[in-house]
Amino acid sequence: MERMTCCCAIFARNTKTAQQQIFLIDSKSRLIFRMAASRSFLLRISSILLCVFICSGCGGIQIQSMITPSETAEPTGTAILPLAAPTEEIVWFPPTETPRPLNTPTRYVTISTFPKIGDLLLQDSFSDEGTWQTFRSDQGNAVMANHELTLAIQNGESSITSYAQLPYQADFYLSLDVKLSLCSYHEDSYGFLFRVGNSDNYYRWQINCLGQTKLERRYKGELLPLNDWAVNGQVRPGAPQKMNIGILAKGSTLKFYINKVFLFETNDTVLAEGGFGLFAHSEGYSPLTVSFSNLELYAPEK
Repeated sequence: MERMTCCCAIFARNTKTAQQQIFLIDSKSRLIFRMAASRSFLLRISSILLCVFICSGCGGIQIQSMITPSETAEPTGTAILPLAAPTEEIVWFPPTETPRPLNTPTRYVTISTFPKIGDLLLQDSFSDEGTWQTFRSDQGNAVMANHELTLAIQNGESSITSYAQLPYQADFYLSLDVKLSLCSYHEDSYGFLFRVGNSDNYYRWQINCLGQTKLERRYKGELLPLNDWAVNGQVRPGAPQKMNIGILAKGSTLKFYINKVFLFETNDTVLAEGGFGLFAHSEGYSPLTVSFSNLELYAPEK
């Protein structure tokens, strides 16, 4: 540092001496003075650069920053890093709930299990008008023709029944052919009456235009369903169509068949014997026409 100070003092003294010599030049030689001044100025600049160079050689230049660095707080304790949010896994084939098995439909008994029957007790070809009631009325018509008994309701809500003039039967198997010509409204129905004592006591098996069947008992004027409406797999909705109905009555056991296929059975001890009848019912929304033929009665096997 002392060497640097010495060099600067020498440079200042030399510079002052040069200035004094320049101002002593005669005024008549101004041109020469200007040229000398320019040369002196260049010499001065060169001397300054030389001094800086020499000083830099005398010792290392230390450059200090004017900005005081801020103190960095040292961490205390153990840093707790936040847990990474779990990435939701994409399930490309999500599991599905195992479907519940469908209810197994009731299997109807096949023709091979058709009950054994005995001797033929009675056969009716529907050729004798004295065997069944026939009529024509505003409620409907019961007409016998072409070996058929036809029940027809054209207009209005109505129920018509034709009773047979046949001996009472207790135990039997009945077979009857049915031809349905007009049947469209779902609540219209037709069917067969058995063990008929009178108009207030009988069993009635009916089929509606949806193809469902129902068994009722009328006793002392009160109607009671024994087997409510149910599908059977043998009668389709609407008309036209043909079928064979069968009824096995043996004591309190009552069994029912369509096209010799078993549908259902029930037990009832109220009515033990009686006659037969055919009926049709319409709610009045559409015509209903049904024909019956080939009635046969067999003794049940003992």
